[in-house]
Amino acid sequence: MKISNLKNIENGKDIYIVANGPSVLNKKTLNLLSDKIVIGMNATPLLCHEYSFDLKYYTVSDERFIKDVEKYKIATEIISKSTVRVFRSELKKHDSPVLIDETYYINAIGRDGFSFNLSQGFYFGCTTTMFSIQLAAYLGAKNIYLLGVDLSYPKDKPRFYKEKNPAPIDNFTCVQIKNIRDAYHQLRKRGVNLYNCSNQSLLKPYIPYFAI
Repeated sequence: MKISNLKNIENGKDIYIVANGPSVLNKKTLNLLSDKIVIGMNATPLLCHEYSFDLKYYTVSDERFIKDVEKYKIATEIISKSTVRVFRSELKKHDSPVLIDETYYINAIGRDGFSFNLSQGFYFGCTTTMFSIQLAAYLGAKNIYLLGVDLSYPKDKPRFYKEKNPAPIDNFTCVQIKNIRDAYHQLRKRGVNLYNCSNQSLLKPYIPYFAI
């Protein structure tokens, strides 16, 4: 599975990235995704059946997610068989053996930065959102819309879904904001637009807000 097979395969199109922040639970917005190109991450497959949209692509970069028994099922069983899986290479040893030959595994080459060539790797930026943004750019997106990228983690509900074994909240919000802001500027130089669609996201002062 060579990632070069995906280079510019969605050239000039709009791509929607659906993250896991609580704000993503907007029925009106999610129902609009039925005919869109969507990149999901981590637990996003849980939303697909209820809101009648499909993930064309799916990313996971945090090793803790796939090592969790409950979340492992999301990434290997609940996800649609037609969805293209793009994972950080370190996750391969924890992945389902029957899915390994159908998954793209990408090397992480650093924390801070932006890669337009996933054949050389990606920058993880302390958030899977960064992985998804770089994938969208590699696919050839013209406009990239971020849904549920809140970057705030209330103790009562840090993510849109309930967790039996909640993952710890890493104190890397500043790093996440910096990398997504820098991604916005890098993409803009190439004529690609990056929008935040969460009204409660900490990204609002840093990249353009777009209400869907």
